[in-house]
Amino acid sequence: MDTPPSNMDTLSVNRQIKDGVFRLLFETPENAAELYYALTGIKCALDEIQIITITTTISGKLKNDLAFVVRGRALVVGEHMASPYANMPIRFLMYVGQLYEKWIKMKGEDDFLYRSKPYKIPTPEFIVFYNGAAPKPAKEILKLSSAFEIEHDSSLGSLELEVPVYNINKGMNEELLAKSDKLRQYAEFVAKIKEFNTNYTDFAQAVRETVNHCIANDILADFLREQGGKIVSILATEYDVEKAKRIYGEELLEDRVAEIVENMLRLGLSKSQISQATGFSVDEIDKIEATLL
Repeated sequence: MDTPPSNMDTLSVNRQIKDGVFRLLFETPENAAELYYALTGIKCALDEIQIITITTTISGKLKNDLAFVVRGRALVVGEHMASPYANMPIRFLMYVGQLYEKWIKMKGEDDFLYRSKPYKIPTPEFIVFYNGAAPKPAKEILKLSSAFEIEHDSSLGSLELEVPVYNINKGMNEELLAKSDKLRQYAEFVAKIKEFNTNYTDFAQAVRETVNHCIANDILADFLREQGGKIVSILATEYDVEKAKRIYGEELLEDRVAEIVENMLRLGLSKSQISQATGFSVDEIDKIEATLL
């Protein structure tokens, strides 16, 4: 009898599949417009949506990321995450430079950057959807400044980037999901992958069965009829499972220690005592303390 794969054995592949499905689903103007309306309440005609997909490299792995311009004024970068996402502001900072470079080259306006007249660019807007296994709030805001080692000098220029993260697991953000049928069905599709994954030792088989089930039950049926084979083939994407296991384990341990630090602060222990007990620096403890205020 085959040994069922552990959650970590399938985590990396699971993430690759769901992220790929998200991009494939929302890189059409129809679905992008529906998603943008659900998030902003702004209705857009299809000719007001321009899809810009970029290929980025994270940790040596090529990955396509979804972005689209709405009415020439809003640059939207959408990500789906099933794993820890605390560093998304840094990743978005890396993405946005590539996106603007692609946008300017597409318009053939490279020379405008060297002229005296101010050049207008689409306003950047960011979004992350989460439906991993770890408990997360319905919505949280991640800030790039949280990653800065020290506070910036107010006499100098600085940079901020905020990313709202919506939890689309079952029972979360139902009002948002009600506004976008495609996003709702996408969340159902991912939930079914999780469910079928417990029934099959082969993750690829679990995905195939999920696709068949969803088509039969009218969950992204047309999309899956067209893209089902491609979705399953994403499994062949090379991924360093051992590295994923190590990073995931380290992050779980770090999250647990951070919770212990919070409890120690609430109990009134000094920061030097907490640092000695946990190995966290006083600066790191200061940052944790700031989240409690």
